Amino acid sequence: MIKSKTALIIGATGQDGAHLAQQLLSAGWIVYCGFRRGSASKTWRLQHLNILDKVKLVNINIDEPFNLNDVLKSIQPEHIYHFAGESFVADSFIHPVTTLQANTLGTLNVLEAIRHTVPETRLFFASSSEVFGPTEPNTLLSEESRLKPANPYGISKLTAQELVRMYRDTYNLHASVGILFNHEGPLRGRNFVTRKISFNLARLKLDNGSPIELGALSSARDWGAAEDYTAAMMSLLEQKEADDYVFATGKLTTVRDFLRFSAIAAGFDPLFEGTGTEEVCVDKTSGKPIAIVSERYFRPFDTSARGGNSKKLINKINWQGSRSVEQIATEMVLTDIDRRTKGITNV
Repeated sequence: MIKSKTALIIGATGQDGAHLAQQLLSAGWIVYCGFRRGSASKTWRLQHLNILDKVKLVNINIDEPFNLNDVLKSIQPEHIYHFAGESFVADSFIHPVTTLQANTLGTLNVLEAIRHTVPETRLFFASSSEVFGPTEPNTLLSEESRLKPANPYGISKLTAQELVRMYRDTYNLHASVGILFNHEGPLRGRNFVTRKISFNLARLKLDNGSPIELGALSSARDWGAAEDYTAAMMSLLEQKEADDYVFATGKLTTVRDFLRFSAIAAGFDPLFEGTGTEEVCVDKTSGKPIAIVSERYFRPFDTSARGGNSKKLINKINWQGSRSVEQIATEMVLTDIDRRTKGITNV
């Protein structure tokens, strides 16, 4: 009988961790889901995927080196996926010290724990496209592009990313970095604009109410599918050599277009009228307002539009890339309509 391999996901209750846990379980892995006790329970994603009773929950605090050492000694994982830390750009300006400590020192603690306890373990570290900073228009960013983050979050991720590279080169750890551009899906939190749109379209579809208030509709992102990205992460850790890879689609989509795709999926006929702060989206059939622009959602330090080039990742693992933004929007809206139909409105 072949012994099942063991994986540890640090930060497993987030979107990526939950998708990855399901994929690892399907591949026959024993999956430990690390989470930080003391905060509100976020296991709803694992429940949504019907795997909460199939994974092994373990309390992990990446701020505590001794806790990490004990967990790794006990589990002896073959693979570790590190998603834990602070993840909001806007919040990083308000809490820069917390952001740097969680993302940089926390990652250093993970690397040291691996080096001292399970040096043969393979690590995937989730970095961010925020490491690039402002970008020239029509430029697709790759692993060779200039790194110049423009916010504390991006600085924290770049520092952590460089630590991973250093430990790979100095201590010969099998540690890969994923430079992740925006990736979405039905497990996204409602504090992200894509899920804000899908959640509220379900509300408007089933319960009516006031229109969605959004910020700049012309703001654009390179949006891929979280589920497709986590599948690629698994493949990377099976490779002989570790390296850094960009995860992206290479296509920019505006908030306006994401709203359009989502509204159509919800059964509306979206029509955009007006410009700037006066722009509104209405349902052409009923005349009902779907969304309005509100200046209170404008970001003083908004991230510039940037697209990524995943050619290196595609060539390495024969990755098929991400499903389309239209598919992502449709999946998110239909899932939120199904949740609301079942009375689930708290996730």
